[in-house]
Amino acid sequence: LVPFSGSANIVTTLLIDGETYKSCSGSLVVPSHGGLVKGLEYYGRVFAVNSLGYSVPGEAENFQAPMIVPSAPTGVTLDVVSSTELMVLFGSPSDNGGTSVTAYLIEWATSSLFLDVESTTLDYLAGGAPFFKTIGGLTTGVNYYFRVSAINSQGVGPTQATTPPFLNPHQKPAPPTNVRVAATSESMITIGWSEPLDDGGDDITTYRVEWDTSSGFTSSSIPPHKGYIDVEASIHESYTIELLSKEKRYFTRVFAINDAGVGTPQTSSPKYITPAKQVPGTPHSLVATPGSGLGTIDVWWQRPRIPHHTIPCYGSYSLPQDCPVKYGGSTPVSNGGEPIIEYEVEYNERSDFNGIDGGRKRVTGTSCTILNLTNGRTYYIRVLARNVIGSGRFCERKGGNHCDGDLVSAASTP
Repeated sequence: LVPFSGSANIVTTLLIDGETYKSCSGSLVVPSHGGLVKGLEYYGRVFAVNSLGYSVPGEAENFQAPMIVPSAPTGVTLDVVSSTELMVLFGSPSDNGGTSVTAYLIEWATSSLFLDVESTTLDYLAGGAPFFKTIGGLTTGVNYYFRVSAINSQGVGPTQATTPPFLNPHQKPAPPTNVRVAATSESMITIGWSEPLDDGGDDITTYRVEWDTSSGFTSSSIPPHKGYIDVEASIHESYTIELLSKEKRYFTRVFAINDAGVGTPQTSSPKYITPAKQVPGTPHSLVATPGSGLGTIDVWWQRPRIPHHTIPCYGSYSLPQDCPVKYGGSTPVSNGGEPIIEYEVEYNERSDFNGIDGGRKRVTGTSCTILNLTNGRTYYIRVLARNVIGSGRFCERKGGNHCDGDLVSAASTP
């Protein structure tokens, strides 16, 4: 190489007037049309541009993925755990919003509007879906509404109500009360009961009546001498078992059932019963009015609807149903299992039937006219039914189905 020992000149030529720009900053949502892939990581850089072209780009220090809050959880259900606990069960949302779901918000309230809302979060998600959370400290029998939301780094997503939308914490009911059994005829017995002291926090839907020839309800007997039947709680507080044998004794018990299951049974009092013919039940709907002739009173009534033991064959005390007809018979066994052969009507000037002016009249129908009374005098009336076994109880009151209500009296035609 030969060293340069001469001199050199530098010539500059102005091509265009230059400009000095102030520093600038800004932001831009991209893209302006279409959309990016949610959850996919994107890198960004920015160029400055003038008439001569693009500058060297400035690159963002990190990448970013498009994200929104997650959609609602899926498969959200509600179930009863105990008398004070409910469990909510749910799956992951169909869309996590582009980033991982980190927790779930669980809310509950006694109002469907969630005015008294309480909440908790579930953030242990390592086991994967389905997720569940048991909420305790609830009040037995109170309806609670639940809803669930998913949470990610962008916030809380929309809520999803449970299916069913509400439940009440409850447990199996206590035993029925006042369980009693009585013979209705030589082939039937009737069991009656009252509601439990504790329904477990849920409506009683069904009662189960069970009978057997063994006190342990474990005999090898076959129906009809052993069995059970479920009856609707809103209709029945009694049940009559048919086709039994007068040679056997039967043990009975009753269970209450709610949505949690079958409660513990209550055995009847007495512990067992043997079917046998009975006297008739009590007539009802007794009416007396002045007759069409002088010194007369017209009386009419209805045949017994409830057996002599006062337990309706079916239904309830307020809405009793007719008793069944025995095999080969034609009338309900509220007659004691034998036909009613006559009714006895008693009348008296005193309500205790101990007055001097009074008498009795026997008829085979359900009405009669009492004659030869003191004109214009008020008489009290009562009636009983009789079969070959004996006489039932007198009824002296107006009540329908039962002998209750006001005493029946009428003034003879003056």
